[in-house]
Parts: sequence; structure tokens; C-alpha cells
Amino acid sequence: MYKSYKKRNIGFFEWGFIAFFVLFYPLLVSIYTLLPPLIGIAGLVIIYNFEKSVIYTLAGMLYLFNLDLNLSLPLMLSIFSIVLVNVFIYPTTKLMIRCKVCLALFLIVIINGFYYINLFLYDIVLDTHTVVADSMLAFYILVDIIIGLLL
Repeated sequence: MYKSYKKRNIGFFEWGFIAFFVLFYPLLVSIYTLLPPLIGIAGLVIIYNFEKSVIYTLAGMLYLFNLDLNLSLPLMLSIFSIVLVNVFIYPTTKLMIRCKVCLALFLIVIINGFYYINLFLYDIVLDTHTVVADSMLAFYILVDIIIGLLL
């Protein structure tokens, strides 16, 4: 059957919200440490819109790039981790998990886990100290999962 797809127009307020979130939320995260970086949510936006909407995909990548710059994290490691999850894990899990909420939560947990494992490996290989595995890291992941539930 043929389905007609309408081109979705993005309104002014949606553009404003996307621009504010992409440009200013990473600054707020670097100032206020209780604000979570939302890496899993950004990765979910990138994965879901990878073939659908270039604007949301680029906005998610720009957000992660800006977050890496503001938090002095390894540049492009988050985007690299999300692309690896998109290529190797997402296609098979999309076939196995039919529940959309369950799939989103699984992807958020996998993206966060894979990114932080890569970050710890980066610290070990280059003998640096970028992230600390403490209760704040667990809080960031928990808030990321809760926001994923609300979406």
C-alpha cells in the first residue's frame, strides 16, 4: 500500500527550543553539576532520526559536540559511541523488542553504558582522569532513564 508522507514543517518555537537546548544547556551542565548531560536522550534522538530528519540528527550531534567542548571530554567520543550503537546494536534490537518504550529505555541504557565504558577505556589508555565513577554518574544515568520514560 502506498502511504503519502507529508513534509513536516518546524515552527518558530520549535526552532527556538532546539537552538536554546543545543547551545545553552551544555553551558548550564558545565556550571551546575546537578544537571545531567543527557547523553542517552541525545543518542536516542540521533538514532531515531538518522534516516528521517537531518535537522534533528545534526542538532543532536551539535549538542553532543558542544557538551564535549564544555565539559572537557574527549572530542567526538560520544558521537562515535552512538554511531557504533546505531550500526551494531540498534538493527537487531529493533527486530527483537517490539515495545517502543522498552526499546527506548534499552537504547538509553546501552548508549550510556557504552559511552561511559569508552570513556573509562580512554582514561586507562591515555592515563588521564576525565570522569569519576561515583553516585553522581549513577544519578545522571537514572535521570536519563526517567526522562526517557517520560518521552
